[in-house]
Amino acid sequence: MFAVFASIFAIGAAAASADGTCMLQQRSHISKSHSGVHHHHYHHKHGIPFAMPKEGRPHGCLSQMYETSKMPSVSVVIPYLHENFTLIEHTIGSLLANTPPELLDEILFVDDANAQGWDYTAALQALHPKVKVHRNEKRQGLIKAKVTGASVTKSPVIVFLEPHIIANRQWLEPLLAQLAAEPQSVAVPIIDIIPEANTDAYEYVGSPMYGGFGWNLEFTWPGTAKSRNQSMKPTDAFNMPALSGGIFAITRDWWERSGTYDSQMTEWGGEQIEMSLRMWRCGGAIRSLPCSRIGHMFRQTRPYTFHGEAGQRNNERVAAVWLENHIKDAAKADPNQFANLAGAGNIDERLALKKKLQCKTMDWYLDNIYPELKKARTALWFPSSD
Repeated sequence: MFAVFASIFAIGAAAASADGTCMLQQRSHISKSHSGVHHHHYHHKHGIPFAMPKEGRPHGCLSQMYETSKMPSVSVVIPYLHENFTLIEHTIGSLLANTPPELLDEILFVDDANAQGWDYTAALQALHPKVKVHRNEKRQGLIKAKVTGASVTKSPVIVFLEPHIIANRQWLEPLLAQLAAEPQSVAVPIIDIIPEANTDAYEYVGSPMYGGFGWNLEFTWPGTAKSRNQSMKPTDAFNMPALSGGIFAITRDWWERSGTYDSQMTEWGGEQIEMSLRMWRCGGAIRSLPCSRIGHMFRQTRPYTFHGEAGQRNNERVAAVWLENHIKDAAKADPNQFANLAGAGNIDERLALKKKLQCKTMDWYLDNIYPELKKARTALWFPSSD
């Protein structure tokens, strides 16, 4: 598969929450000049309606061309639980309209034990032959549902999405170009905003931000990508010290070799921080691509029950496996969660993976990938007197 990837290239410029999966970027960075959509539904030839966003990608993206005949095909994996069918329909419609058909093998929905009336199996499968449904008879939670979904697909690239998104024009090609350049990377689109109050609207994020986290292991948007690299162009890929959530593309080979997700994590929470630390420290990278845009609806409330103790245990596992000599920093930031990691459970499997992949230390990550967190450590222990 790597030989196939090596032959992929882009012609033109070079390629880069409340629901517990994606965290909203600060609204001060939304480009108001590009917000909104056409006031009619674009009907794809398959008859699935969705509101096509107005063009708002960086100007340099519009002239990029990709040799799709040399790109690998993808399986899109979308877990869902108690979701709105109309939003799912919009998700599918945008994927079918804005993805080269030769690159899309299937859109697999993972039904995470939905109650009767919320599974939509027949309705989903009737929309298009590439739409498939895998049902979990017992709820697995978001983390395990993704692993299950990936395991029942076969494409050389896996794209994880959510059931309330709009895939913008040419969303996939920049991600595949990035994976061709660095097969051991995670390719991430820019996440734009679909307002919950008006799901036909689409608000472009004007100044893309990089993802990070604090010593309490909570995801944050510390600043704009340009603040880290003043010379970057609007179309340039940029480093993401941390994933914001569950929307990304990855080669199947690297997904499996790098350890998928921690099998002992449950529901959701902490998995994106664990994966971020693992990617950067174990031979991979996370690149965000400004020419790839996905609109995501950020919800005020979840449509399902979430058990907070699951998230806490997940975070304890991240700390126990990955923080090393910096566990004390997490405990300083949040003693209730990290002062005692006895609840993390057995971590032997993840420690063995860490050794197998010859992962670098947390100190290396602080020095080379996320120096902002190193500065935050100083502020944590030696706060300003004023």
